[in-house]
Amino acid sequence: MASESEENVNTSNSDDGDTSSTAEDMGEHDYSKVWAGKNDAWLTAGIIVADVVGAGILGMPRAVATFGMALGAVVMVIMLAANVHISILLWKVRVFYKPCDGAHTYKDLCKGAFSNAPRWQRRAAYITTGISQYSFMFGLLGIYLLSAGKGLGMLFHTTEMCLPTWAAIAACVLLPFAGTAREMGTYQSLVWINIITLCGTVLIPLVYFVIEGADAVRREGSQMVMLAHLTPTGVLSGLSTFTFGMTSQFMLTEIISEMKDPHELPKAYVNISAPFQLVAFMVAGLGGYYYLGDKLEGMINENLPFNAALQAAALCMLIHMLISYLIKGVVFCRAVLTKAKQKYSSPDDPRKRSLAAWNAVVIPTLLCAWLFANLVPFFGDAVDLLGASFTPLSCWVMPIIMFVRYYMDADDDERPDVGILEWIVMAAEMALGLVLMVLGTKSSIQTILSNWAKYGYPFECHCQGLWSTCTCSPHHIGMEQCGSPALELPFANATIVNTTLARLLSPM
Repeated sequence: MASESEENVNTSNSDDGDTSSTAEDMGEHDYSKVWAGKNDAWLTAGIIVADVVGAGILGMPRAVATFGMALGAVVMVIMLAANVHISILLWKVRVFYKPCDGAHTYKDLCKGAFSNAPRWQRRAAYITTGISQYSFMFGLLGIYLLSAGKGLGMLFHTTEMCLPTWAAIAACVLLPFAGTAREMGTYQSLVWINIITLCGTVLIPLVYFVIEGADAVRREGSQMVMLAHLTPTGVLSGLSTFTFGMTSQFMLTEIISEMKDPHELPKAYVNISAPFQLVAFMVAGLGGYYYLGDKLEGMINENLPFNAALQAAALCMLIHMLISYLIKGVVFCRAVLTKAKQKYSSPDDPRKRSLAAWNAVVIPTLLCAWLFANLVPFFGDAVDLLGASFTPLSCWVMPIIMFVRYYMDADDDERPDVGILEWIVMAAEMALGLVLMVLGTKSSIQTILSNWAKYGYPFECHCQGLWSTCTCSPHHIGMEQCGSPALELPFANATIVNTTLARLLSPM
């Protein structure tokens, strides 16, 4: 026993390079073991809503516009039902298939689901799942940070500060929470605040539209129709937006792992979260389309003039995006820490060294998300590309394949009951996922290539819609006094450095 203890001491010292940590590392509790879930069904439902109903809801009016009011509502219901169904399939694999019992990550679930498959299948599925999940998640972290920066810019639209600077301020505000939140349910109040601010982001513009009336807020020539003229490009774009805005499967395993009772996931998802999602998507999509018509541009809150309503909606969007980053950041950073230093990855570990290790991942991740978002000139379209290529793959195709493997490999007493109708539904969902993955990716690449000449340089100011000046926002609603649409925008596409120099050197 003495030699074993001495070996442990030496190992601890060699790993950490600090003899004072010996007693800490040799404590009675092994924090490297898997932690137990703590969240009930209601908190889980709140996390699902916060995860699913994110930035995608702000683009719902544009998706509805590609189908028209009536058909758009039908397609929205079908897409939400398909996402709920696929989520339940994934839950069945996690809860009822023995090799997946206790899986805490999406990759662990994939490993368990393919445990009886040929080696090449296991390896291909595991790599595909990891790349698709974390690439898409990291892209979302960047877009959430930029969206939070945009919220700050619209909130203080009289302060002429560039978008990258606003995004950096948003990152500083986020850091204390990200550095201490090691589980999605750490700050339970923030989950509910997130839902409230999400409602505010959507309802404030809609209330303004109701007060002003459709004729006052619609662009010239814009109209609302029950059935729009369908085009392949429009249908593909609308379906991609619905898919992007409604998916949660790439984080569902991590959400289930934090539940006290994973068997309550259907209650949290089907009975609580899904009805709220349906109402939220319907109100945002159909309401926004009704008032703005088929020529609407941007997100629903960007169609407000520079006034108190815009500032209130911007404040809600700022809070919502920061909390959305926090939720997905927990999953992303935990995966990185587990890979780098698993013995410090447990959220139940109270040691200072464990908290330091967590922040050693959180801070570089926050910095990299900010850098990546500002370094890529076509970041928005790059995220669309990630969404088109990885969302159907990670959230539709892989969950269905995992369920099929579970059905094929499970013992007779474990095999799930699947009727012919459900097999047909799964085949249709798989086909749609593959179509969106292939054609959506192609469409995103074509968009990037066609707009290549319009993209600016890294760290551009992007003050359009943020500064209430004719210099940057001459086409913004309520800025009719700016006159000619051909007005030059010297600051709109300038880098932060060039903007600052230009303003300093310009005559008073």
